[in-house]
Amino acid sequence: MQRQFNSAQQTTLNNEYNINFKNMNFMKKSWIFCFLLLGVNFSLPLCAQNKGYEKSIEVGYAVGIGEYNNDIINLSMINGYRINDNFYAGLGVGVGYSNAITYVDIKYGITNETRSDAFLIPIFAHLKANLTSGDISPFFSFNIGYTIDVNSYLKDAPGLMLQPNFGVDFRVNEKTSIYGLIGLNLQHYDYTYTYNLGTTSSNWEVTQKSELFKAIDLKIGFKF
Repeated sequence: MQRQFNSAQQTTLNNEYNINFKNMNFMKKSWIFCFLLLGVNFSLPLCAQNKGYEKSIEVGYAVGIGEYNNDIINLSMINGYRINDNFYAGLGVGVGYSNAITYVDIKYGITNETRSDAFLIPIFAHLKANLTSGDISPFFSFNIGYTIDVNSYLKDAPGLMLQPNFGVDFRVNEKTSIYGLIGLNLQHYDYTYTYNLGTTSSNWEVTQKSELFKAIDLKIGFKF
């Protein structure tokens, strides 16, 4: 038997129904909001883990190019901060060796080169831009700094160093990767240049030259 309600009772029931319905909607929305909030909280560390302190070690060989050139064996360590998936900035220091040119003598059309051991310490700023954030990520990097030779006084140091590079990162896990790069190594050097214009000493030309020697730089690195 169906129960009958008067208009006042019906209005009261409708109001209670509406209140309950609104409460259920509010609770439902609250639960959804809570789940979304939890999702954001859990996702933030995942996004943030690509930021922060990073360091890398590189070993390489620079093959000199041009009329006069130097080959360089080098080992570097870079410490810095990853701003996001794509940008990284740091400072680096390295050690290297070159059988560097110090004297060029041209006599009767014959060129003789004198070389000496150079034990190099480059100190440089490092910028890196990854083009993608995948497991295989190509990048451009640039080093600018100053190179010291432990066999020379500071005023006679090789000096300015510039290194534009292109490479590829191969990610091992979230924190580490192996990479290879190829670049142009521009290293300032001073050397003495003599040229024999005739048969007497007055015909000799002696010049102190200062140049950016060029080399193709090949490196393998490990980031951790």
